[in-house]
Amino acid sequence: MPSLLDTLRATAHRLFKLPHASLRPVSKVALQDLTIELWVSQRKLPLTLRADAIIVPVATDLKMVFGIAKMARDMGADAVQHEASAVAPLQPGDAFVGTGARYRYKHTALAVIFDDSKRTSPAIISQAVGTALRKLRDLEVNSVVFPDMTENLLAQPNWITEEQRRTTAALIARIMVDAIVAGGLMASTVRIWVWDAQNAPFFEEELRRVKQEQRTLEAQSA
Repeated sequence: MPSLLDTLRATAHRLFKLPHASLRPVSKVALQDLTIELWVSQRKLPLTLRADAIIVPVATDLKMVFGIAKMARDMGADAVQHEASAVAPLQPGDAFVGTGARYRYKHTALAVIFDDSKRTSPAIISQAVGTALRKLRDLEVNSVVFPDMTENLLAQPNWITEEQRRTTAALIARIMVDAIVAGGLMASTVRIWVWDAQNAPFFEEELRRVKQEQRTLEAQSA
């Protein structure tokens, strides 16, 4: 039986062969009333990846200046940044919902996962994502794009080893999937977008984990 490392390597090899913009999810898990999809493309949001809203990570000042937050700001022509600046600062664990990007998504949710010193924790991330999902639910949002936050959470992405990067990516995958499952009743479909294919195997592993956990619970209650 192949080891977990062999499985991850094989998955990464397959994902690196994907086109620049994936036309459909590479993986999908149905959990009762929640569907989680995994999309993979290199540095560009696939044109076929649509949703009612997108969630991006920010600090208390709500500045969208790095990684996927800046990408979302640019897609919306800075409109959401102007809206967010008018209500900043917010506390860690809170969220702000502003305008989206034309033809892509209606709302941009800024999840405050960092404190003033750019520190975070699994509890803060889960709270911020849950707050964002709850506010989006109040706007009758049913589908959400949730980009991989690994790059935003790496302290010095250009100065860490590959092993440190993989360890961080695996941890972020678990935190994100757990946060999605915890807030599952607030959205019917969450589409995880991984924009660095090297991180995709960690998300696939986490989706298999939550699916197995659901099967175990169902078997115990049968």
